[in-house]
This record gives sequence, structure tokens and C-alpha cells, in this order.
Amino acid sequence: MEEQREKTKKHGAGSAVRIIILTAAAAVFCYAAFQLYSIYHGYQAANDEYDSLKSSYTSSYSGSSDVPPETSSAPPSDQSPSDESSGEEVFTEDAAPPLTVDFSSLQAVNSDVIGWLYIDAIPSISYPICRGTDNDYYLHHTFEKESLFAGSIFEDFHNSADFSDPNSIVYGHNMRNQSMFGLLKTLRSQETADRSPYFWILTPNGNYRYHIFAAFETPVNSDAYQLFSGQGAEFLAWEQEMQKNSEISSSVPLAESDKTVMLSTCTSDSSTRCVVFGKCVSSQRPSRSAG
Repeated sequence: MEEQREKTKKHGAGSAVRIIILTAAAAVFCYAAFQLYSIYHGYQAANDEYDSLKSSYTSSYSGSSDVPPETSSAPPSDQSPSDESSGEEVFTEDAAPPLTVDFSSLQAVNSDVIGWLYIDAIPSISYPICRGTDNDYYLHHTFEKESLFAGSIFEDFHNSADFSDPNSIVYGHNMRNQSMFGLLKTLRSQETADRSPYFWILTPNGNYRYHIFAAFETPVNSDAYQLFSGQGAEFLAWEQEMQKNSEISSSVPLAESDKTVMLSTCTSDSSTRCVVFGKCVSSQRPSRSAG
């Protein structure tokens, strides 16, 4: 009898342990399901917001233009006017802009908007660019200032808002659903870069076309993130080093007078970033606003 009671006691204890384990497993499953739902909901909310912005504030370019939609990567000499301040030839590849942006209405929604990014080879990357007072706010706040992980495409707050610095940095999340900068890594492919090695930054003051001259993965604290207060030999040496490190080949010439933009996003490795560099090749170049 005593032996039977001992067996019953052990059986009861075993059942209790199994119930605890099953309850814990169910709790973990529910938490994981909630997390997945929250992530999906956040993705969808961000996508809906940016799709609405695109349809409300942008339209396909329909204005007349004397420039062709594409030009040769080796433009004729009359497309490369001299930069009188440096005596250098300014490499120019003009084209009609891909979009028209209603910046007056857009800035009425959020005065932090400074431009619109569009990548020719990845047309899904078409987003407003914000600039905050730090690099944290727009990391997880959308253009309409909703708190969501997807955040915004934003310029480094150390840079000038008019993209007139020698090198400006623009950040965006590498989203799993391939929104934001989720497809930026494809520009590290020669095939993708060859399809169209250009991106645009459209601003209230001008439409700037950039020719991609480098793309690669780099440590988070690498020289790729170096900022320059002015142009010159040191800046050109930095450009050339970025081009040397590139995973794609590019023959676009570099010069001390260049205005460049670096697009940056995270990778699956927290210690590295994917970076893409372009130099402005439109006739109209960013210049500092008065004051």
C-alpha cells in the first residue's frame, strides 16, 4: 500500500511538472505570436503611411526638358563645364527628374522634411528624407511622427540640410519586408548597379542626380562615416579610398569639388553596415542657403 501511495505521489508530481512546462510553452508561444503580430502591424502601418505620402505628394515628372532621360557615362565636353573655383572639370550627366514633389504641402505636414530620395534601379526606394536635432528620433519615428520601429529615411543631423556638404549621410532601416533600405544591399551587385547607377535627391531648392561610385559592407566605426567641413585634397583622397573599397566597379571620375551622399543601413551583423556612395552629376549642384 505504501508503495502504491509513493507511485501515485510521483505520478502526481510528474503531471504537475508537465502542466507547468506546457503552460510555460504556451506563454512563450503567445508572446512570440504577439511579437510577430506587432512587427507585422508596424511594418504594415509604416508601408501604409509612406504609400499615402507617395500618392498624395508626388507625381511622375511631366514637365518639358531639353535633357534626355539618360545620358552617356562619358558626356561630351560641353556637358562638363569648368569649376572656376577649383579649375577642375565638373563631370555632368543631366536627365529629367523621375518625380515632382509638392514640398510646400509636405512641409506643412512635417517641417523636418528636407528632400525626397529615389533610386533608379530600386524604384520602391522612394521616400521623404527627414532631419532631426539628433540621429535618434527618426530612427523609430515615421514621417508623420508616429512611434514605429520602421522609422524614417533621415539625414545625419551633423550635415547641412541643403546637402551642400562634401559628403552627406542618409540613414534608413534594413527592414525584413524589404521596405525602407531593405533592398539597398542589392546595389552591391554589379548587375544591379549596371542597370542604372543613379539615385536622386529632390529638394525644395533643386533636383540632384547622383552617380553611384562605390558600394560595400564596412565596420560601423569605419572611415566611411568621416565628415568633412570643406572640399580639397583630403576629401578627394577619402573619395578615392571609398571607390577602392567598393564591391562594384565604377569609372565615374572623382574631384576635390565633388558633392557626395552616402546611403547607410544595417546588416545581419550588428558590427557592420551596408553603404552606397554617389557623387552629384547634375548641372545644378547643392549650394548652401544664405544664412
